[in-house]
Amino acid sequence: MISHNDLHVKAILVISALFLVTCAVNLQAPLYYKYAELSGYGYGLITVVFAAYVIGVLPTLVLFGGISDRIGRKNSILLALILAILATSLMIILPKIQTLFVARILQGISFGLCAGAASAYLTQSMENPARAAAYVAASTSVGFGMGALFTSGALLTGQSLVPPSYWIIVIITISCSVMFLGIIPEQKRLHNTILILAKIPKGTLLIGLTITTAWAVSGLTTAILPSQLAQQGLASWSGLAIFLVMGIGAIAQPIARKMEPLRSIKIGFVLIPSGYLLMLMGSWSGNIAIVLTGTSLAGLACYGFTYLGGLAQFSKAGGLYNARAISGYYLFSYVGFSVPIVLLGFVSDVVGILGALTYFGIGIVIANVLLFVLLRSQNTKKIH
Repeated sequence: MISHNDLHVKAILVISALFLVTCAVNLQAPLYYKYAELSGYGYGLITVVFAAYVIGVLPTLVLFGGISDRIGRKNSILLALILAILATSLMIILPKIQTLFVARILQGISFGLCAGAASAYLTQSMENPARAAAYVAASTSVGFGMGALFTSGALLTGQSLVPPSYWIIVIITISCSVMFLGIIPEQKRLHNTILILAKIPKGTLLIGLTITTAWAVSGLTTAILPSQLAQQGLASWSGLAIFLVMGIGAIAQPIARKMEPLRSIKIGFVLIPSGYLLMLMGSWSGNIAIVLTGTSLAGLACYGFTYLGGLAQFSKAGGLYNARAISGYYLFSYVGFSVPIVLLGFVSDVVGILGALTYFGIGIVIANVLLFVLLRSQNTKKIH
């Protein structure tokens, strides 16, 4: 029988692994515009390189979302850590926009392998899907935001294409991988096939679309907002802006965890458009305080109320196939995180960043109103 202390140590290691994988994802975000600038490219290419992450993550989630059921949770997470190390190491060796494209693909595969496996490992160990979902939500939201903030902080000590944050994260991730290999036991495997598709549980389509719109705002903040801030001499604030839209959601998660998931999601319908419109106002006026207030409000939903509410619903609906259901949830997430942002990047090259941000804002408001109405209608039909 596993003791409480043993379970605690193993849970910390799994959560740490997920944090490090997500931290590596946005480690280079504050330098996107610099890599593109040195290569002579515009906003369109920045968003293509940004979305290269999705070239890795979407196929992994769709085709191998439940691969940990076949090769084991431990092996899936360990492979994810190795890929995260490789991605950052490539940027250390050759810090160019072309290398970043390859690194982003590796980061996508890394997260695709780790997300469902870590959630399933915690759920199986704790036998509490809601609690496991809360740990996954907290570690990913803080991890996604911390990578960018860490690099921005490192750049304050001196401008560099390879800031100290890259080296530090690689060393910590290698150390975590060694401990993970020696301490974490494998869990029972559920399948004998390699190709295991992501699962979208019945009745979760609209909930999936809510995280699509939420992460579209998150993706925009990561890929395009830093370039706008740089134009106004505010580049040093980009890491904090990214951290707030991704990391501050962890503050909302303890509150969201006590709520009924659908209520938590509905709060997001107010926070996301409100936060985005403040970001837009701040971008127009060059007022960083308004920008950061907006990213904070949006972040409370993107990685707080909306994120955790949806994650809990998918985890519960997934049942035994939790890893596949969580992969399905992230499939919705990353469609929003990437597809609108790539289109917006090319629109920015034509009408300018502020014009593109305005069009995007109109779309976000309309999408959130429609989803609120449709979700409310769906729940009313269930009651009757």
